[in-house]
Order: sequence, then structure tokens, then C-alpha cells
Amino acid sequence: MKEALELILLSVGQSPDIDNGELSVATELIINSVCKGLNITRAGIWLYDDTQSSIRCKLLIDKGNNLDDESLVLSRTDFPQYFAALDAERSIAAHDALTHPATIEFAEVYLSPLNISSMLDVPIRHRGKMIGIICCEHQGEGRTWHDDEIVFAASLADLYGRAVSAKERSDYEAQLVEANHTLEQKVLERTAELEATLKTLEGAQEKLVESEKMAALGNLVAGIAHEVNTPLGIALTSVSSCKEELQTIYQDFENEELSEDGFKEFNEVCTEGLNLAESNLLRAAKLVQDFKRTSADQTSLEIEEFVLDEYIHSVCNPLKPMLKKEQIALDIDVAPDITITACPGIVAQLLTNLISNAQRHAFSDTNNEVNKVSVKCVKQNDMIELNVTDNGKGIPDSLHKKVFEPFYTTARDKGGTGLGMNILYNLVTQKLNGTIDLASAPGEGTSVTITLPMVSGK
Repeated sequence: MKEALELILLSVGQSPDIDNGELSVATELIINSVCKGLNITRAGIWLYDDTQSSIRCKLLIDKGNNLDDESLVLSRTDFPQYFAALDAERSIAAHDALTHPATIEFAEVYLSPLNISSMLDVPIRHRGKMIGIICCEHQGEGRTWHDDEIVFAASLADLYGRAVSAKERSDYEAQLVEANHTLEQKVLERTAELEATLKTLEGAQEKLVESEKMAALGNLVAGIAHEVNTPLGIALTSVSSCKEELQTIYQDFENEELSEDGFKEFNEVCTEGLNLAESNLLRAAKLVQDFKRTSADQTSLEIEEFVLDEYIHSVCNPLKPMLKKEQIALDIDVAPDITITACPGIVAQLLTNLISNAQRHAFSDTNNEVNKVSVKCVKQNDMIELNVTDNGKGIPDSLHKKVFEPFYTTARDKGGTGLGMNILYNLVTQKLNGTIDLASAPGEGTSVTITLPMVSGK
């Protein structure tokens, strides 16, 4: 190949315009290089359509007519011999284009009017497939296309194929950038939707949790109302009796019939009655006080240090009426002087949930002589173990994992929400940094053990 042609190929091959993805710039560079290397004034790039039934001019430069674009389309049906030659996917070197078999069809309609005497068409390939041609057209007297000129034109055709690949790559990158931007936008939108949904779900869950608390509170209030009425009734009866005794002895005094023995008897009767009224009023006051404290604690998340022995008894005391109504005995065994730093309300809610859960579910279809719920608390090294055990019907092993799942309940027909044990699990693991274990089998009761660090609040 002539040195001049090699230098042109080297210049084009090293040009950034070939690989920067701007196909129109690369196309113009290649056509101008064809014209310069072959010393012609007219050349163009033609590309197949998808079915290869026609070929369209991508860019045609005619320096003689100062033309750099023509909208020309050649169809296979109009020029069958030319397309048959293209199908061979080899260069067409028509030294005399007017008589060459592949180009003779253009003689009257194209070649003669434009004074084209010789044509050189070289195939453009991309990814191994022929996608079009570079058409080199010599105007004026005929010429013979030399081998190095054919190789030169074919090399530029290959560079065009490289430019097409660069264009595709650039388009893919642009699509990726757009897709990434779109994806980021979709992620932001979806995240916003999920956050809104999450807030809605959290709100719904809070309402369900509050509903669960209110249901448990309703059971407590019913039991406490019944339990408080009893000592209040006894106290009222005792006070009424003392009042009657006071009226009687006052009449005796007015009638000057009061005797020493009568006064002593009055003193004994009133003392006994007032003592009975006092003890029952204290009992009712203690029950109300414990209920008030644990109810208030469950609405507070304040962390404080407290002694479990005293606190567990005050929590369980308001639960006794509810259990008594169901004929369930409550046994409390708490090691003395165990101090914990945590949220008292959460501990109260744990005990309330566990004991209420046992009262609701454990003792249906059982034949125990005594239905019993036991609360035990001990210190193990630096941990505290709180255990609630019942001697109820137990839970099959296949349901152990479901017990702590939200909304799972076997008492939905009785108003159960299935949130009690799930709330308990979340409180233990998330709020108190503890663990919870379930041991149960049919006919052997259920034991729930909560293990907490000495400092359990977040």
C-alpha cells in the first residue's frame, strides 16, 4: 500500500472521533478520508434496512457539487443484479461502471447523469455481519482500481464498523445512566411509599397494641371491681353496725340506763367492727393502689432502679381477682433483694401479659384439682430469670414458633388479637435486651422464662 494511504489510515485509526460515540462525526471523517486517499470527489456510506431489501444513503459527499447529504434509497426489486453482487459480501471494483454486471443497472438513471465512470463498493461489517457499503464513485474518465486502493477503502469500512460499535457502547452507557437515574428515582419513590405504608402499619399496630392493653385492662377492672366491692361491703356493714350500737348506747345514756357492763360490751362490739372495717378498707386501698401504680407504669417508659420482690407482688396483686374468678391459684416466689434497672412499666406489662395469657388459654379442657399459675424470680450470676409457669393443657411442639408471631391466636372467636405474646417478645428482645424461652407440651403445662440483664433499659 502506498505510504500516503497508510498515513491516512493511521490518522483515522488514531482519531478520537472513531471511538467517542459520535457516529455522524466519524462518518464524515471516513468519507472525507476516502475522497482524499482515492483522489475522488464523490463517496458515500450506504446501510441496509433490517430485511436487507433496500439500502439507504447515510451520508454522501459530492465535493464537485458542494453536497454533503442526499436522501437516496435503492431497493432490491429495482436493482436485483446489484443486490445479488452485494450478497456475495465482497468488494465490487467496477473499473467501467457503465458495463460492469453489478453496476450496469445504474447506467442510465444514475451513472451517466452524474458523469460517474468507475465505482468501488467495499462492505461494512459489524459484529461479523455485513450492514452496508462504502461507495467510492470516480467522475470523469474511467480508472482502474488498484489492489492497495481496494484494501485502503476496505480498511476505512472496518473503521466505520468500529465507530458503530463505539456508538452502540455510548448509547448503552447513556441508557445505563438514564436507567440508573430512573432506578434511583423509582427507589426514592418506592422508599417514600414504603415509609408511608410503614407509618400506616405502625399506626395500625399501635392501635392494636393499645386495644390489647385495653382488653387486658378491662379484665383487670372487672376483677378488681368485684374484689373491691367485697371488703367495701364488709366495711360498710361493720360501720353501719357500729353506728346502730352508738345510737343504742346513746339512748341508754339519755335514759340514764347506761351500765358499766353495757358500755364495755359497746366498746368491744365497736372495736371489733371498726377493726374489721379498717382491715377491709386497707385491703381495698392496697388493691387500688397497686392497680393504679401498675397501670400508670405501663403508660410510662421511664427507666429506674427498683426491687423486684416488692414490685412483682404489687403487679400481681391486682391480677388475683381476675384469677380468683376463674378459680386459678397464683403462687409468687421471688428471691429477696433483687434490684434491676429497667422500665417498671415494661416488667409490669410482661407479667400482666403472661398471667393473662395463661388465664385465657391454659385451662380450657383440663381436669386439674387446682389450676395454678406460678411466678418465680431468681438471680443467676449477672442475669435475672423471671419465670411464669402454669399447669394447664400445654402447647404442641409444632406451634411453639407460632406463639410469638403477630396475629396468631387460637381464641380469635373470643376476641383474641394474637398480639399479646408478640408484644411480649418485642418488649423483651428490643426494649430490655433480654431473651425469652418457651417450654411446653400437651398435658404438661407451659413455662415461659425471660432472662434479663441487671441493667435492662435502653
